[in-house]
Amino acid sequence: MTGITVRAAGRVLLSAAFAASLVAGLGQAQTGSPVTKLKYSSLGGATDAGVFLADAYGFFKEYGLEVTPVVQTSIPSQVAEAATNAIEVSGIALAPGLFASVQRAINLRLVGDKQSLRPGFSSTRLTVRPDLVRGSEAETIHGLRGKKIGGPGRTSIGYFLVAALFRKHGMSLADFEYVEVQLPNMAAALASNAIDGALIIDPFLSRVVQTKLATVVSDLIEFVPDGGSIVPLVYSEQFAANRPVATNFMKAYVRGVRVYNDAISKGVDTQKVIEIIAKAANVPVPVIKNGFPAGLDPNQRLNKTFLGSVQHFYKEQGLLEKEANIDAMIDSSFSEAAVKELGEYR
Repeated sequence: MTGITVRAAGRVLLSAAFAASLVAGLGQAQTGSPVTKLKYSSLGGATDAGVFLADAYGFFKEYGLEVTPVVQTSIPSQVAEAATNAIEVSGIALAPGLFASVQRAINLRLVGDKQSLRPGFSSTRLTVRPDLVRGSEAETIHGLRGKKIGGPGRTSIGYFLVAALFRKHGMSLADFEYVEVQLPNMAAALASNAIDGALIIDPFLSRVVQTKLATVVSDLIEFVPDGGSIVPLVYSEQFAANRPVATNFMKAYVRGVRVYNDAISKGVDTQKVIEIIAKAANVPVPVIKNGFPAGLDPNQRLNKTFLGSVQHFYKEQGLLEKEANIDAMIDSSFSEAAVKELGEYR
C-alpha cells in the first residue's frame, strides 16, 4: 500500500468515525434532552402510587426526568415550597390555604388528580364504633347526634365530606362535635371511646377496620362527582411555564396512574404493583393488599364545580376570607396533552 493509499484510507476511517459520532449525537438529541431533576412533595402515603409506579416502571426516565419524592409535614409548608419553586410538583389536598394562595399572588396551577373518590376507589371513609352501628346508614348517622367525630382538622377536605354526609340526612355540623385527631392516634381514640366515629384514611382506615375498632358507615363517593379530585396535582408557577418538561412529567405520571388502575381494576401485575407501593410508602404489603384503594383518575380530570363548592364551604365556615377565581387556578392543558398522546383510558 502506497503512502497516498494509506493516507486516503486513514481519511476514510476518520470520516467514518466522525459520521458515527455525529449520528450518535443526533440520536441522543432526538431521543431526549439531558436528565431534568425535580422534586415532588406530598404528606406521604399510598396515594402517591402514580409517582411510585412511574418511577419503578421507568416512565420518568423515559421522558428524561429524575423525580425525588419529598414528604412534608403540612399543607402550608407545601404551598410555601411550591411558591418559591423549591418543589416543582405537589399533591396538595383541597384546604383553605390552597385557595388562599391565589389571593397572595402565588400562582400555583392545579393540573390533575393525586387522589379522588369514585365507585370501588375510596380510601377516605367515615367509620363508627361497632356498638353504634344501626340497621341503615340513616339510622346510624342519626344515632351520632351529639356524639364526637374525630377527623384530621377543620381545614381538611374531610370536614367538607362529613358535613355533606350529615346534611344528606337532614343534620348539620351543629348536630355533632368534630374533634381534631391526628391520624396515627385515631385507633387509640376509638379504643378508649374518646371519639365515637372517625373520618379516616388508609392505611389507618384498614387497621381500625381489620382490628374491629370501627365499622365503615360511608365511602363518601356520592359527594364527589366525576373529576372531583380531593387532592389535586399542583405545579409551581415556574415549573408550569416550562411546558415541555411539565408536559413530560404529566405523561409519565398518567402512565403510572394507569398501571395502578390496571392492577386494581383489571388484575394486571397486581402483586408487583402492591409490592412497589408498599415499599415506596413504607407500609406492610398486607395493608396495601387488603386495604381500601384510593382513586387516581387515569385521565387526570378536574371538576371546577366541585372545587368551587369546596371553596364556598370553607368561606361559609369562616376558614377563607374570600373566594378565588377557580378558572385562574386550573390548567388542564398538560393532562389533555397526555391523554391526546396516550388515548382515553377505558
